[in-house]
Amino acid sequence: MPRKKKELTELPDEKLIPKLFHKKVRDKLKEVAHERDKKDEKQNHEKE
Repeated sequence: MPRKKKELTELPDEKLIPKLFHKKVRDKLKEVAHERDKKDEKQNHEKE
């Protein structure tokens, strides 16, 4: 007898996100999330 699939609420975020979003959307989310890091990094280099 096959195992019952876990419900989406039972999955951790790392496994849930790929099931909900396409790869292009995940890549864009990651890019937007790290935009601030890149800006802060550039500002730190300019100050030094």
